[in-house]
Amino acid sequence: MEDGHSRNSIFGRVSAADLFPRQIHKREPGRRLKRASNGRVTDEEEYQEKHLVKYEEKHQGKCEGKYEGKYEGGNGEIMEGFKLKIRLAVLALITVAMSLTVTARLYNLQIINGDSYYRQSEKKITRSVQVEANRGEILDRYGRKLVTNRLSYNLSFDWDVLPSDRQNEIILHMVELCEEKGIEFNTSLPIEYNGKEYVYAGNGEGTNWRRFKKYLDAKGWDEDIPASEVIERQRSEYGVDPELEPDKALSLCAVRYERELRSAKVGLNIPSYVFAQDIGREIIGIVKERDLPGVRIDTVSVRSYETPYAAHILGRIGPIENYDEELKKQGYAMDDYLGIFGAEKAFESYLRGKSGTRVEERNTLGKVTNVMYTKEPEAGSNVLLTINIRLQEAAERALETRINEIRKLGEEGSSLGSADVGGGAAVVIDVRTGEVLASASYPTYDISKYNRDYNKLIQDALNPLYNRAMMGMYEPGSTFKMVTAVSALEEGIITESTKILDKGIYMYYAPSYTPQCEIYLTSKRTHGSINVVDALRVSCNYFFFEVGRLTGIDKLNYYARGFGLGEKTGIELEGEAAGNLAGPENRKAKGAAWYQADTIQAAIGQSDNLFTPLQMANYVATLVNGGQRNKVHILKEVKSYDYVHTLFKTDTEVTGRIDVSRDTVEIVKKGMLAVSERGSASAVFSGYPIKVGSKTGTAQTGRGSANGLFVAFAPYDNPEIAVAVVVERAGKGSRIGVIARDIFDAYFRIDEALETLNRENTLIN
Repeated sequence: MEDGHSRNSIFGRVSAADLFPRQIHKREPGRRLKRASNGRVTDEEEYQEKHLVKYEEKHQGKCEGKYEGKYEGGNGEIMEGFKLKIRLAVLALITVAMSLTVTARLYNLQIINGDSYYRQSEKKITRSVQVEANRGEILDRYGRKLVTNRLSYNLSFDWDVLPSDRQNEIILHMVELCEEKGIEFNTSLPIEYNGKEYVYAGNGEGTNWRRFKKYLDAKGWDEDIPASEVIERQRSEYGVDPELEPDKALSLCAVRYERELRSAKVGLNIPSYVFAQDIGREIIGIVKERDLPGVRIDTVSVRSYETPYAAHILGRIGPIENYDEELKKQGYAMDDYLGIFGAEKAFESYLRGKSGTRVEERNTLGKVTNVMYTKEPEAGSNVLLTINIRLQEAAERALETRINEIRKLGEEGSSLGSADVGGGAAVVIDVRTGEVLASASYPTYDISKYNRDYNKLIQDALNPLYNRAMMGMYEPGSTFKMVTAVSALEEGIITESTKILDKGIYMYYAPSYTPQCEIYLTSKRTHGSINVVDALRVSCNYFFFEVGRLTGIDKLNYYARGFGLGEKTGIELEGEAAGNLAGPENRKAKGAAWYQADTIQAAIGQSDNLFTPLQMANYVATLVNGGQRNKVHILKEVKSYDYVHTLFKTDTEVTGRIDVSRDTVEIVKKGMLAVSERGSASAVFSGYPIKVGSKTGTAQTGRGSANGLFVAFAPYDNPEIAVAVVVERAGKGSRIGVIARDIFDAYFRIDEALETLNRENTLIN
């Protein structure tokens, strides 16, 4: 101890006063020391006091003054030191405690329950997955690919792996991600939020509504329950955050609803739920990066359309609406896709492959740990259609161009146009085989954008989804007059040289019925004395009134049926209309009477006659090939998936043969040639490099402008193709002949031929 007053310690140099603070120096009067049985002091405070008293007595006054203030503040430093020691001690204790806890936990995990936890970590979720087979491709007659396949990616939820406590969080996260990236996610809940309240969407009909009603029934909810009440109950049942915005809450409930629809409680036998289809690589990257449990990315094969044309022919595939035992027997799973119209449906059995089976093993985090194929998928076969896609394109373009021209002329007030012109159709058939080379309907659409544009398509007044070529039924007008001519010639009513005097007004049924020839109706003139060839050229109604009356409705219809009118053509595509052949039988079926005067109207293509453009093209083909009616078809052949083997080839099938003499055919053909060269189609075909036979037709409908019709064949001497064109409310058939000419241009490649000829002439010169 230095100077008898201070000593060294771990806290530095301190005085006795610092070691024994003054506040505890004062002993209470009369306080006695307490000793234990062994004689030791048990009261620390009194122990300190005793020694302090002795110390003070011994050194009374020595420490006062001299060192007073020398160690001022020393008491605080010592206390801070004590506190630091306490903190270090506490920290050490905590560290030791944590180490012991971790050690104990590890001991429990690895030693006591090690085997159990290892088994749980290695637990596998095995799932059998159907592997879709690649669907066969669709090609045109020359092997140009029209519909192929491409890889795509879908987002789905793996409900077995999706954590129940994070279900809403993860679903909402995916909803927000899709909305952010502009991707539409799939929901069928028929409820929407209009900014103020929840309301029902749609008209209460259709698949989504049927499923919704089944859901309500399973829940025991009234069918008249308000939409807001449905969402309120769902929010409560699904544990949706009460503070969540109404639109996001709806999206979340809609996805949870999809899961519940597929539960055993609801009992709907419907495909598994796909949250979003055909997602891009950006979304895939984000999903993988965030590693969300229960969110699955599936690789699928989807249809890829290589042409914007032929939508009505090609058709599309879609999910199975009504899965039944029959489909199950055919090997379909309820979440399979199949053709729902067009060639996709007609040739489903060829295009569809055989699905395989893949067994996936996943760990508890949903990661695939092993994949094994128990059955390899088999690709479908490839279908070649009879159409020439270049000719199809030409037909569609020609229809669109001419219809727009007619509309524009009409809107400008020209007598050459019709402002109310509607849709139209054009069909091209191979005269020799019955093959459909082109079948165009206007307006049309791009099949690859069907889903995106669906709402717009169904709201279009002209109905682009309607296949007018094989479903539209139209009065044939004067294009029917070849049937009347054939009937009269074959039955000996007239010959080529027979002439009938056109008097303008047909008086046979006067005074109750006095129809007029068109030329008399418009100019009070007549065609004079006229034979069958000229009657076809000028389309004389009076002539055909008379020969129609003389022939009679039974004979007229005998030949009409022989040409395939009023009957389906046999084309493989679904939805073909049969048409209607005017006569007593059909009139009786409608509960109405047939009058003699109706016969002369039927003879000029009016009355109850209604035929499709497809039927009219086949009628002309049957006429010019000598009376052989071939089954109309659009399937050319079927190739194996690798194109090595031909599995099926369509042969020409004769469905009927009408007994028509060669002379009769040639007489009628002469009349049709006269129409092209000197008649109502001469403005289109006069000087055309290929001889064309044609006939125009105009049919009043009682609603707006008359329909325009046009039929033709070429080449005249050795017919190859027959064409039928119809344009609704075109005003006149002569206005649409240019559509047929454009089709002939494309088929015979007139532009290329003229270019070659010009080159040759240049070289010669």
